[in-house]
Amino acid sequence: MQGPDDLIDLDRYPVDNLGKPETAALVAGLRRDLDETALARLPGFLKPGAVAAMAAEAQELVPTAHRRSQLRTPYGWMDNSGFSEGHPRHALFTRRAGIITRDMFPETSLVRSLYLWEPLTEFVRRVLGFEALFRSDDPWLSVVVDVEDEGGQFGWHFDTTDGVVSLLLQEPDEGGGFELVPYIRDEDDENYEEVARVFAGKSTLVQKPAITAGTFLLFRGRRSLHRVAPVGRTAKPRLIALFSYDHRPGMVFPEATVSSALGTTSEPHTGSPSLAR
Repeated sequence: MQGPDDLIDLDRYPVDNLGKPETAALVAGLRRDLDETALARLPGFLKPGAVAAMAAEAQELVPTAHRRSQLRTPYGWMDNSGFSEGHPRHALFTRRAGIITRDMFPETSLVRSLYLWEPLTEFVRRVLGFEALFRSDDPWLSVVVDVEDEGGQFGWHFDTTDGVVSLLLQEPDEGGGFELVPYIRDEDDENYEEVARVFAGKSTLVQKPAITAGTFLLFRGRRSLHRVAPVGRTAKPRLIALFSYDHRPGMVFPEATVSSALGTTSEPHTGSPSLAR
């Protein structure tokens, strides 16, 4: 089995040696990116051969992925009753995708081995700036791969927490781009007027960063509106691995979150594999 040192371009990203001045400078730069743009990108994080191998590993499981199509409110953590038709809090957006869960990957899989690699967890902790960080123990959602085939999408939403960690394994032929408006809301101002412009396709603040397969991503999505645009005509799905962490050891997701993610309930999904509190 290939180890993380065979998968990651450690010459470019020496995450295996956090004592190096180069690694400290990398962490500092990524933290600035998060503070300024809500998104830290490490393009070419995986070696080209590793990208192909990990994508193939996931692609083999695509036919058995859990499928779900849901309407999701961007404000899933709030009481959204009482708002008029047309208000952003009344909006619903489509979440249509498959999910390959941790239990579906063999224990020797590359995705699982990378997620379980302790230096990566410590690197993520330092970039996110947390005092403590632990991998999730959830047997289903701790590490997953989202699958967006033709027509797949993840409509506009906010995350319930900050600290989504992902690794793009495969791009579709058309569409499926990540779009965001960094820090559109804050603790004192929901900025509904601009949010409504985003929903209507009229905002000039929407960013569409170029993200290629093999890119490792850290994202602050609690105050940053974002989506995965609909996938167009494609012979291959968009595949993205999501790694879940928590401030405390032993975290597992609530049963309702697992059921919603697996498509076994029609309730709107308000949790996401990421950093959970």
